[in-house]
Amino acid sequence: MISLQPWAGARVHLTEVDPGTGALCGNVGLHVGDDEETVRTRRAALAAALGRSVVWMNQTHSTTVETILPGESGPVLASGARLDRDGAGQWGPVDCDGIVIDARGWSRAPCLAVQTADCLPVVFSADAGGVVAAVHAGRRGLLGGILARAVDAIRARTRGPIRALIGPAICGGCYEVPENLAEASDLRMPGIRALTSWGTPSLDLPGAAARFLTARGVEVTRDGRCTLEELDLFSYRANPACGRQALVIAAASPANDQSLRSSHA
Repeated sequence: MISLQPWAGARVHLTEVDPGTGALCGNVGLHVGDDEETVRTRRAALAAALGRSVVWMNQTHSTTVETILPGESGPVLASGARLDRDGAGQWGPVDCDGIVIDARGWSRAPCLAVQTADCLPVVFSADAGGVVAAVHAGRRGLLGGILARAVDAIRARTRGPIRALIGPAICGGCYEVPENLAEASDLRMPGIRALTSWGTPSLDLPGAAARFLTARGVEVTRDGRCTLEELDLFSYRANPACGRQALVIAAASPANDQSLRSSHA
């Protein structure tokens, strides 16, 4: 069963590890050594079940945020560049780590997906779900300012409150790092440094992101699950050969699209 759950005027869905054996069961990432045809089939099934196409990113831990608008024959970047089709129900991949989509007046606008396996997946909603975003914020992207870029890109499209949902990620009690990295990171983003549950230096990415966004006037909701601790979520720290889950957000539909109700894949 796949469904989009209501949140902040938009709807969200998180893929998870499929029952079975192997590190790639349920994987939706094309860059982790999984069979390409199998991944594309999973992505197509996800789009079909959600009732909308999905825009994927080519995530590289950058701080690049792109904005998507409706075009004559499909979604286009704000620069005017058209998105490529990448299989049934798929668009992209867009070379960025954050996507904003202005879906106001755009019936059945595509969903946005962010892939992770310990990094932060963050989705945003503004204007009652008319403008939404999906952001991949790993350590480098978070420290580099990708969340600020995303908030600025949303505010360039619409005024009013912004809400953010921080999805499951590795927690500060598990994300062990060397002492010098913890110190350097805390200089760039004070408060990000933490301790593991066994007393060694760590980074608290979800906590730091929540504090940063709150200070920028964004209302934050957190899914507190730790990817390293939850068996139904992929974790690179637990297994470097693992797959990727996707946090997917769908903008509000002006047509009150009934296909966003629960459906079977």
